[in-house]
Amino acid sequence: MTIGEALKQLRLHAGLTQEEMAAGLMSESFYSKVERDIHKIDVNLLVKLLVAHHFDVVSFFTKISNQDIRTEPNFELMNQISFAQNRKDLNALDKIASEIKNGKVESSFWLQFRLENAYAWVLHSNKMISPELKKKVKSIILDENWNRTAYHYLSQAVIFLDIDGAYQLVDSAFRAYEKKPETDTFTLQFVAMIAVNFLNCCYHQRDEIQKKYVDRAVSFLRELPKDGAIGINSVLGTYYEAIFNGDADTANMVVKVLKKSGYLSSIEDTLDQK
Repeated sequence: MTIGEALKQLRLHAGLTQEEMAAGLMSESFYSKVERDIHKIDVNLLVKLLVAHHFDVVSFFTKISNQDIRTEPNFELMNQISFAQNRKDLNALDKIASEIKNGKVESSFWLQFRLENAYAWVLHSNKMISPELKKKVKSIILDENWNRTAYHYLSQAVIFLDIDGAYQLVDSAFRAYEKKPETDTFTLQFVAMIAVNFLNCCYHQRDEIQKKYVDRAVSFLRELPKDGAIGINSVLGTYYEAIFNGDADTANMVVKVLKKSGYLSSIEDTLDQK
């Protein structure tokens, strides 16, 4: 999928015109040509455009860069899974799972991964994930050299693993980045997302975690370059640190900021259980 095709898909799903999509960051004419793959768009401008509409930068990058997913016959169905996950729509996920079980849709590893991954993040639990799939996911990560694609894969798959096993892989990814840091926007997004998603897993498995798990993820976030594209992740790191330290004042302050900024959904699953 090209950048233009991915942008058009996002725009139509959001019900926006091309003028609205341009968001004052570029002319409607320029945006139209980007969408038709006539003009190229600078990476920084592309990120600003996605952020302006609160689109998931990580998911967008997956659409245009992950060859395994891009060539998946059920690519559109996986988009539906992502949409259902974002809305926490278990009924939609159940419907897709039923279609696969009844043979209406030909299954594949990537389709099963996306479906079970969506269930896990909506339910904040990996208990329904089969041991075979957990093993397969871990083996894929271990076989990967740490690079931008591997970072992204771990950021999504970290919930598949028990917290101790997840920490081993997360720490390995952090050390790989620290040894060879990359400062392009997408790599920063992915490694920051590893930290935030791992902290979320720590929260939901907090009876089983060690303090060093949280400290490692928070300190890693703070050592990353100051970049607007990952600023929200740093704020989320501060929130989780406050939660684990029993610092209610800081936690409530972050909640107020996120609510006023329209990002409260990032931590809604923690508010339900506080």
